[in-house]
Amino acid sequence: MRLYNIKIFMHNADHESLHKTICKAWSLRNKYIDHSTTNAYRLVNSYGDALQEVTIDIYNKNLLVQYFKSHEKHSKDRICSELNDILAPENITEKIRLKGEEIKTHLVSGKEIPGDFVVLENGIKFNISFLEGGGTGLFLDQRDNRKKIRALANNKEVLNCFCYTSSFSISAILGGAISTTNIDLSKKAIEWSKKNFLLNQLDVNDHEFIVGDVWEWLRRFQKKGRTFDVIIIDPPSFSTSKTTVFTAEKDIPGLIGAGLDILRADGILAFSTNIAKINFSTFFQLLSRVKGFTQKTYKIIDVSSQGLDFPTDGIHIIEPYLKFVMLSC
Repeated sequence: MRLYNIKIFMHNADHESLHKTICKAWSLRNKYIDHSTTNAYRLVNSYGDALQEVTIDIYNKNLLVQYFKSHEKHSKDRICSELNDILAPENITEKIRLKGEEIKTHLVSGKEIPGDFVVLENGIKFNISFLEGGGTGLFLDQRDNRKKIRALANNKEVLNCFCYTSSFSISAILGGAISTTNIDLSKKAIEWSKKNFLLNQLDVNDHEFIVGDVWEWLRRFQKKGRTFDVIIIDPPSFSTSKTTVFTAEKDIPGLIGAGLDILRADGILAFSTNIAKINFSTFFQLLSRVKGFTQKTYKIIDVSSQGLDFPTDGIHIIEPYLKFVMLSC
């Protein structure tokens, strides 16, 4: 994919405006993202890059364009035409993500929808697929937070709850973690996790993978007296198991409390949620309720959000949606 020497193609006023919008977005990423170690990131973040209800993600030589409201075909054609002119990707795939409807995935250009390929993030390899509904195997907005975990994981035992494809765990291991325990309700996610471990020449037999309910396992660990140095809790906004219905708004305090109960002294619990309607103020109000679910006292040691490739405009989207908070006992 061509990333430099951007040429200007001006067909009419609309094309010129769109071209400038995409080039401006690219210019920001080009200045601050190290392309020698990272080739997966967001190119356009909706209102934050002046392209409303549209996101564009770069995954190596493949582009993923997502629409969050109905767009006319000619409008989508112009976007893809400009992307081909500016970046010359191997593939462009679109996902239509309208509220209340199933996600629809279409090939826009290229030979086929990418279903199994590898990208780099901070020098780490991850397996990606555009065929898996809304997820691709890697949440790009957590890139900087994974780097934080890597920096503090040396000699630590790590528990990764709701691990998905275990990107946090791999980051921790490459930062020197002694062991990781990875829990997810989805067997498919655990298998994907193992594939990512093998991609990075990590022995899956040295780490623990559990298909199961996080709540149940947190209780088991506490009952057995098992504790961890670093605990990562990044739950979905809603999930169900055979015994549990989890909603982030209702269950955040209890989940953090259960995590603190098995956190070692001076350990770090990293909690994250991407629910936009839970703003930072509401989130900290939820944190104040954690004391009702654990006898441990804790302190907040770090607060962060998404990376610079996920800007907001401060008007339509007032504040970042991702909350990533580190606590310590």
